[in-house]
Amino acid sequence: MNNNFNDIIKGFFWGVGFVIATLGGISVYALTIAAEVDSGFKELVSNNVLDSTSDLSNDYKLTLSDIFKENGRVRITAELKNITNESIYAGGVIASTFDENGKFVGNCLSKSDDIFIEPNKSSYIDIHCNLLRPQASRVHSAELKFKWF
Repeated sequence: MNNNFNDIIKGFFWGVGFVIATLGGISVYALTIAAEVDSGFKELVSNNVLDSTSDLSNDYKLTLSDIFKENGRVRITAELKNITNESIYAGGVIASTFDENGKFVGNCLSKSDDIFIEPNKSSYIDIHCNLLRPQASRVHSAELKFKWF
């Protein structure tokens, strides 16, 4: 009986050792290999999203209509035209403003009131700039960029 008890204790400790070794191996895997795979997957998805959104911005024609300055405020009007044969998401516009010497003054953001733009139709965007009076008085020109919000 003493021999059977020793075999049972010995088997128990072998089992505990096996469980600890297995859990240790799983932990090392989770902390190293799985984390690296997860990081690579996230980077791949991020790169694909950047590629697809830059391709989509080619579906639009963005035109500056006019710049209005009054009472220390700047308002810019723009036309966002869908140049595809499908209905597409309207998005928004960033207007980078510059002075007479081409020096950057500030950015103005706006989102289209439309959700979608039909094929070969336009969305007209009214951009209200949140600039300080000294900045607003220097605005002479603007460059527009399409923006996903």
